[in-house]
Amino acid sequence: MAELEKYRSLEKFALEEGAYRAKLIEASGIVIDDRVRLKCQVPVCKDFNNHLLCPPHTVPVEKFRSLCAQYPAALIIQVKSQGFAETDLVAAEKKLHSIINKTEGRALTEGNYLASGFIASSCKLCPECVGYRSNLPCRRPFEARPSIESMGVDIYKTCLNAGIGFSLGLSSEVVFSGLLLLD
Repeated sequence: MAELEKYRSLEKFALEEGAYRAKLIEASGIVIDDRVRLKCQVPVCKDFNNHLLCPPHTVPVEKFRSLCAQYPAALIIQVKSQGFAETDLVAAEKKLHSIINKTEGRALTEGNYLASGFIASSCKLCPECVGYRSNLPCRRPFEARPSIESMGVDIYKTCLNAGIGFSLGLSSEVVFSGLLLLD
């Protein structure tokens, strides 16, 4: 736990940027399960093989597992949706994306030059992704991030293990969780 103290300012920064919750964990506490990535295909997500940062165009789960093993810490960042309408949900996802990006930038300025951020769900920065088949580059390459689920991270179990669980299914709130790997 003493190792995590050097990242405490990033946890505070994420909260100041509007995160509902932020929690530092040892990277070894990230739960990675191939079945999470399978959920991108069964049932098939509308973004599968369409978004530039969705499977199968993201890092394979096994490779991500080995990359995580090289990081000492991670920061879970959560935002809560203001409602259940699609516009509320997308606004919450965009807010999380922004906080992840800003916190990753802050991590860089604090010397964590290998910090890497991951969002919830799929990228919502553009109204429509240019798509893999277009052969066009991402319109926002310095902001776009892949989803943590596409990496095989069981964010539900990871958050639960970190003591910041959230409800699945019918709930009075919708919480989106992202992750920042810290070097």
